[in-house]
This record gives sequence, structure tokens and C-alpha cells, in this order.
Amino acid sequence: MRQHVYRSGEYETVEVRPGMRGAVLEGDGVTVVRWEFPPHTPRTGMHVHDDHEQYGIVMAGSIEMQIEDKVVALHAGDIYWVPKKVAHGRTLVLGEKPAIVLDVFAPPRPEYVAAAHGGPPADPTRASS
Repeated sequence: MRQHVYRSGEYETVEVRPGMRGAVLEGDGVTVVRWEFPPHTPRTGMHVHDDHEQYGIVMAGSIEMQIEDKVVALHAGDIYWVPKKVAHGRTLVLGEKPAIVLDVFAPPRPEYVAAAHGGPPADPTRASS
């Protein structure tokens, strides 16, 4: 559902990617996904977006991820950017606290929006997106 204000703790989460739940927020020119990664979540796969750039903001906790051939540790308040056609992923929660990450995609991610409306989870590691 599209709305102007999203209150903390009131996010509706869905299985956006296989085994990964998040709240999908729809805009006209962007899609925002608020992910919560519990500790010990399996490392995600590498993938590429052919049509989307992505900004990510670590809101809480810490993660490790790979962008191209560089592995980085990111902590609450850190921001990352992934241009179109750049391989990234292998996200792993560091420590024993959940990591909350806010990803912003432009243009919008229709497959994530579809998942939020009851469609199947999208798997960017299986095909370019």
C-alpha cells in the first residue's frame, strides 16, 4: 500500500526474495525496501542489476558485503551505492544484533512491488534485474 508516512514498527513485511523478508515502499520513481536481517542469516548471493542503481543505508547493526571485488564492513549510519551493472551481494550480518538496511532502487523494482502484493519472491541471483 502506498502512503505518505510509514511509522516505525508498523511496516508490513513480505518475502521479497527467497528467505528474505522486507517492507516494500512504492514510489513513482523509486522502490524502497526496509530489510531486517537476523543474526546468523545465511550470506546472500552475488547479483547484478542491469536497469537499477541502488543506494543502501545501514540503519542498525552491522553487515559485511561485497561490491565488485571489494569486501566492506558497514555499520549503522553508513551508506553504500551500487551503480547499474555492478556485481554486489554476499551480505552477512556481523555480530549478534539484527541489521536493518534501507535499500533505495531507481527506477522502481516491479518484481519487488509484485512480491509485496502477493506475487512470488524475486531472486536477483538467478537472473539479471
